[in-house]
Amino acid sequence: MLGTLPVQAIDTTLVMKVLEPIWREKTETASRVRGRIEAVLDWATVRHHRQGDNPARWRGHLDHLLPQRAKVQKLVHHPALPFDQMYFFMAALREQEGIAPAGLAFQILTACRTGEVLGARWNEIDERKRL
Repeated sequence: MLGTLPVQAIDTTLVMKVLEPIWREKTETASRVRGRIEAVLDWATVRHHRQGDNPARWRGHLDHLLPQRAKVQKLVHHPALPFDQMYFFMAALREQEGIAPAGLAFQILTACRTGEVLGARWNEIDERKRL
């Protein structure tokens, strides 16, 4: 819908046409789409391809037009593994071959975020110093 339009033609009405149909059913996806639209339009503004306020800005703009994410979709956290089962889980993880089990063990032991683990490079890890 927006991809064929010049960036200066994108306004709040068009942003709402993209977001409203998915806001209630796919709130997380809609929120990410909104953020990406905002980033593209911010870039276009800085590069002088458009002027004015960003129609995809949340705070002080779309937050008055769309319901808060928490009111639309209840946040459900993944259940945690009971601490007393952690030893057995880690032992079972070490028995598995491949990079995925090793990455998960690394993530558990370092409390890194998934993206940090997936993007880690060997030059960032010092096995000798355990850093």
